[in-house]
Amino acid sequence: MRNTASIPATFKPSGGIVAQPAAEPVEPPLAAPTATDDLYAVWQNLTAKEAASTPVAQLLTLLGIRLIEVDPEGLEGDTISSFVGKVGEGIVVVPRTMPQADREPIVRRFLDQIGTEYKVLKERDPNRPLFREARLKIECFDWCTEDHTEPQFADDIIHAGQPAELEVTGENGDRVPLLHSRLGVDPFSPDTVQHNPHVVVDDEQSMYFLPPMQALEFADEMTAFADEVRGQARRAAQRPGDRVPPAAEAGHYPWCNTAACTTHPWGDGTDRTYTEHFGPDFNMPIPEGMDVPHDEMVRMTLGVSEEFGGRPEISFNCGGNGVLLDEDGTDQAIANLEAALSALRAMRAQMVQEKQA
Repeated sequence: MRNTASIPATFKPSGGIVAQPAAEPVEPPLAAPTATDDLYAVWQNLTAKEAASTPVAQLLTLLGIRLIEVDPEGLEGDTISSFVGKVGEGIVVVPRTMPQADREPIVRRFLDQIGTEYKVLKERDPNRPLFREARLKIECFDWCTEDHTEPQFADDIIHAGQPAELEVTGENGDRVPLLHSRLGVDPFSPDTVQHNPHVVVDDEQSMYFLPPMQALEFADEMTAFADEVRGQARRAAQRPGDRVPPAAEAGHYPWCNTAACTTHPWGDGTDRTYTEHFGPDFNMPIPEGMDVPHDEMVRMTLGVSEEFGGRPEISFNCGGNGVLLDEDGTDQAIANLEAALSALRAMRAQMVQEKQA
């Protein structure tokens, strides 16, 4: 069976078909605007009356703008709302606590300013404090290292001196800060102590503002602390059986073995003399079965010869040959000995390892 379709027709009295008028072409509906330029064109073609009478939610949908509500704490400073983006891909951020009556005029102001270029807009709190630039005459101090030529808020103006640093060497050889101190004055601080010169002590966690007398007391405590550390270092350097040295005799160092110290004439025809001071001495025991010239495998002696400047040095000897080490040389020798000791310990641990099959 053939498919047939009914076609409406009009017939003449004679039975002939009356010709039908040709159908007029129908234009397809316009596509909804999607591109940024199209959306912006639609927005620009709206009259002021049409824009004002169109609900905000409808305008946001038309322009491809999203509205996001956040907690008030999520907005920075005195900003009460913001816009980021452009027509077709923008975001309006408002606090969720803002009443609808307050947010609508803000959103409309944002929409009046946006276009096809990326923008960042902010609405400020109308009740925020307003600032203006002014010149203040503030007396500075000869120890102050701050630059007062750049504009800044008055309550940010401080006077600060060159800091003193207390550091300790860490495990990796890096210097680790422990304590800082500096002179300071904060003329606009709510703490009146800081209005006058004082010492700021910072331990990397808290800051302490010490007036002069309290700073002097703290310095005395630091001196006592340093003396105690020195005493601990001396005790740590002693070997079992070493006696604790008495207080230094006049003309000698606290570490002097006065029985070993010797005094010599200068030999210049005068009565002048100089002293060679000898202190702690360590001669490393020689392993059994090993012969070393002068029985010195490693020997170290602390001493001072007033004949050659009077600086403490360590006589570092091996087999009759030696060298005098100053502070830097001693530090290097310590590092070398520590490396040798670490290597020896590692070798000792490897001695128990079995040969692999």
